[in-house]
Amino acid sequence: MDAGMTDVIRPSLYGAIHPITILPGSGNTADVGDESESVVVVGHCCESGDLMTPKEGEPEALGERELRKADIGDIIIMDGTGAYCAGMSTKNYNSFPEAPEVLVDDKGEVHLIRARQSVEAIWANECTPEGLF
Repeated sequence: MDAGMTDVIRPSLYGAIHPITILPGSGNTADVGDESESVVVVGHCCESGDLMTPKEGEPEALGERELRKADIGDIIIMDGTGAYCAGMSTKNYNSFPEAPEVLVDDKGEVHLIRARQSVEAIWANECTPEGLF
């Protein structure tokens, strides 16, 4: 995934369960398909805590989910994460940029409310003391 415990820390901390939806990367609803598979969903940090599908209440135990069969390029949505997860995010952990945020209004319109952080923004506060190198 292009996200993980850096953005959605609740599963790692206390085994929170978030609904997961997989959408076709094509954007065409006709491509959804009806095949499913049992999977374990993990994030991008390559750490034992980067588990998006823990057993309920057991953050260290693998929990499988029956999800729509995904193809490379499909979109995975972790539903119900909201502002609470954004507020708990581990900003720049392992140099991953802060995730973008979207808001879906009461008409179903999608609005970008925080852009993805650039690498330059991550490095902006880094300082190299003179004479150190």
